[in-house]
Amino acid sequence: MMFRLVQHAFRTSHQVIKRPFLCSNTRTYLSDAYQAFDKWDETLSSEILQKTNISELLIDVEDKLIRKKYVSSLDIEILAAKLTHVDTTEDLKLAETILEKFRHTPEALEFQPSLAYSLVRNYLDLGQKERLLPILNEKVKYGIFLDRFSANLLLNAFLLEKKYKEAAQICTDLMLQDQDDDQLTRALGLNACYNYYLIATEEDFKSQIIEEEDEDIVKVKVQFVRNITNDDHFDLTDRRKLLGKTIAYFSRDATNSHVISLQILGHILYKKFGRVCDALQTVLDNDKLQIDEGIIQLLEKELDGYVHNPAEFKENLPQSPYRRLELIPEAARDIIKEKLLPKLRQQNKIVSLDLKQFVETNLVEQATLADQRDTSKHEQQITIWARERQEQLDDQIHRFVIEQKKLNLMERLRLLEERDELLSFFENESRIVMHTHEKEFADESFESTRASGEHEYFELAREHYHWNRMEPRRSLHLDKKLRDEEMSEIRTWSPYKYLAENWKYDLVDYVPLNEKMRRRKEDLPPSGKPPYHKQFFF
Repeated sequence: MMFRLVQHAFRTSHQVIKRPFLCSNTRTYLSDAYQAFDKWDETLSSEILQKTNISELLIDVEDKLIRKKYVSSLDIEILAAKLTHVDTTEDLKLAETILEKFRHTPEALEFQPSLAYSLVRNYLDLGQKERLLPILNEKVKYGIFLDRFSANLLLNAFLLEKKYKEAAQICTDLMLQDQDDDQLTRALGLNACYNYYLIATEEDFKSQIIEEEDEDIVKVKVQFVRNITNDDHFDLTDRRKLLGKTIAYFSRDATNSHVISLQILGHILYKKFGRVCDALQTVLDNDKLQIDEGIIQLLEKELDGYVHNPAEFKENLPQSPYRRLELIPEAARDIIKEKLLPKLRQQNKIVSLDLKQFVETNLVEQATLADQRDTSKHEQQITIWARERQEQLDDQIHRFVIEQKKLNLMERLRLLEERDELLSFFENESRIVMHTHEKEFADESFESTRASGEHEYFELAREHYHWNRMEPRRSLHLDKKLRDEEMSEIRTWSPYKYLAENWKYDLVDYVPLNEKMRRRKEDLPPSGKPPYHKQFFF
């Protein structure tokens, strides 16, 4: 404990966190009212957080996890809410290590959504939002899932700095977890993913899978093994397909030409040409919908360059009977080229659309609507989380007080018994002496007396002897091996299906050896009677 205190005090100065400085005229998609700065500051000024020192809390929680392997979820929530007061990156690393250890304790079942929200807000205040990306990717390790408000705040921060690649990673995480029940989240996701698609290069889409040679492969013991098949969702590793599936996911339920064009773009990147056929047919059936000509050019290029890869389809799981069937790419290619594209050109459905301007305008419109519709919901949610945290604290204090009262009461009863015994010793001296002797000689009867190691010996003998295997498993003497002369010659008998370990050893179950052998020879159960289905009642 003292060593960690000294280590915390003498940290180097180059690890100090530089907090971001935002000018008042900085442009943001989300308004200050929607981001609820005042309500969040009010939550941080609560009594429970004001009395907590973040440095002492970090050391105390780490010490509990090391010594007791236990820490309450309330301590972790308070820790996440106080992270905005840390001064060095070492404190953040320690907090992340604590979160990882806490994830593997039983108390992690009481994870609250407010924990992820507090982490996002404090990492944004510290200017360390990039550190959230590996935390969000490792669900098993950290268990952090974004809600819609924390996701919107995080996407807004990345988009303002034009970090479209990081924002697209957040969108992919939301797609995998199916967590976009908000129109503002969809608008932010489309803006991030489409802008990243425009600037992404082939290097960005390269897979990081490294093929190892056979002699370099070393087998190690792991906690779990990944599926050898591909479920086309969580097992996706192709970054181009992940981006395409994310774009298609955020542009579902398309109601205008721009959104359905983005949906088709997502299906093209995802290599789902059967779904492209469905989207093109939807455009043909609706007089108000059109398609961007750039998307059509990309579609024709992908169809011409598509090559069937049998190994890729072998990795896919069998088609679920509850999902609609999809066309194979070869059949979809013929339908698109020979039927759908000529009809689209004939009906003048292929036009030039400015998708980049649309995703920007759509985001501004949805942010304005969310400012009017969801600001009060955001503040209300922060209030609910703060009230739940206070109720959890009050409940913990109440249980602690009750436990202390119980301990004090038990100690008082013990003192009263000692005082009563002292005062009434001479009156009850004979009874006390007899009770002491009874206590000393209670276990000295022959039946309950055991020799040293007797229990272990008979347990080993029970495991050693089997009716269906006359050859012993191991010697009763652990320090020597079995010898051939210790084996019985009857070990070649046919197996006996009634195991001795299934009946209770008692005097009433004693059967002479010759009777046992007769029953064994006649294949009878230990009771001596034939099985129920072999008994003749008539």
